[in-house]
Amino acid sequence: MRNPDCSAVIDSRRSRGFSRRSFLAASGAGALALAGCGTGFELQRGDGTASREGRLSFTLWAGDAELTAFTTVAEEWSRTSGIPVVFNVVPFGEALTGIDAGLASSRAPDLFRVTYQDIGIYAAGDALLDLTDLLPSGFVDGFGPAFVSAVQSEGRVYGVPHHTDTSLVLYDTEALAGARIPESLDDAWTWEEFGSIARSLPTGEVQFAFGVNWQLAGAYRWLNWVDQLGGRLLTEDLTGPAIDSRAGRDALAFTQSFFADGLVPRTTSTKGAYVDELFTAGTIAMVFAGDFLLPTIDPAFLSAGREYGATFLPRDERASADLGGNAVVATSQSKNPEAAADFLAYLSGDEAQALFCAQATVLPTRTALLDQQLDYAVRPDLMELFVQQATTITPELSAQVTVPQFNAVNASMVDRLEQAFLSGDDPAGVLADLSDDIAGRLS
Repeated sequence: MRNPDCSAVIDSRRSRGFSRRSFLAASGAGALALAGCGTGFELQRGDGTASREGRLSFTLWAGDAELTAFTTVAEEWSRTSGIPVVFNVVPFGEALTGIDAGLASSRAPDLFRVTYQDIGIYAAGDALLDLTDLLPSGFVDGFGPAFVSAVQSEGRVYGVPHHTDTSLVLYDTEALAGARIPESLDDAWTWEEFGSIARSLPTGEVQFAFGVNWQLAGAYRWLNWVDQLGGRLLTEDLTGPAIDSRAGRDALAFTQSFFADGLVPRTTSTKGAYVDELFTAGTIAMVFAGDFLLPTIDPAFLSAGREYGATFLPRDERASADLGGNAVVATSQSKNPEAAADFLAYLSGDEAQALFCAQATVLPTRTALLDQQLDYAVRPDLMELFVQQATTITPELSAQVTVPQFNAVNASMVDRLEQAFLSGDDPAGVLADLSDDIAGRLS
């Protein structure tokens, strides 16, 4: 049984989406409160972060369900390997700062958790262990191509795609009564149909049709719209901007109309507030939301006696979805490279990944699991739709959002999209400026 005080700390981090907001605001005292919690593994800071022979140190952020799943998998691996795994649980907003400090002082951990958008800069800086020849032969072939692309750099493998998440459109069942609800990817709303349904919903000063989840550095999700038109953020060789195109301008004009027509709250632009709480409060009738938010949204609807459903993202020339989720990597400073690689293969293998995804309400990256019905604790019916939507994440889009400079590129997207959404500036001018920004970021 967990220490009740520890449970209070961990249970406040109910999902990855909630965790992001909470972790960004969390104090260091919150992290220290995790030390010594009875999870079966030592959770510590300071000395616990550095690689040391005979154990694996693993720095990560984790919500309640995620930490339980990580612990279960690590305990199973340790039983056969005889090597303990020491978790260093830190707030999301502090994770990479601590990793950077550890690398700079030659006290990096063996392992750390990292978003797909952050992995490129560490691989380019020779901070990661090259796993290409350490993982079992053919192991990476068991992941979807988009996820392999996300952990590769110049043909070498620098991490394992641990899980993914992506977005669907969640809708208030009563508000959408009478609307056609797509039941397959091929049948998804076109942009025109989505806009027509949104405009048919009641809107006003405190009531809006929907919200899109491009806040909190989620501006990259706007690229779904560009990709659906066959457009690109970067050139095919990933060395220059390609966003100032017909597809980019049409995507920007369409998404600008959400704000110009009062379909979304102005407070939900790229620098605005996250949107899931507006959905549970009834302020918006639909929300673009990741699967990791279901553990937060579901009880809110149940307690209010309301019902909600989910359907696929709108599509145009093709379907597309955002690459969410995380990889786990080993550092080049690890004193236990073979053990680190063995643990990563175990952690991201079919059986362990199925357990983790079911417990943490996230999506698998192993192709063998895509057709399996995982034992999700929350809305397994909707999780099946998320799994289907994740199949539209393309290797081409994954490669663009995992270049080493992507965080800087994404920061420019946050600024330029905010400008476009709230000021209504001409899309051609906005994208010309964004192209200049990207060229500077990539140089």
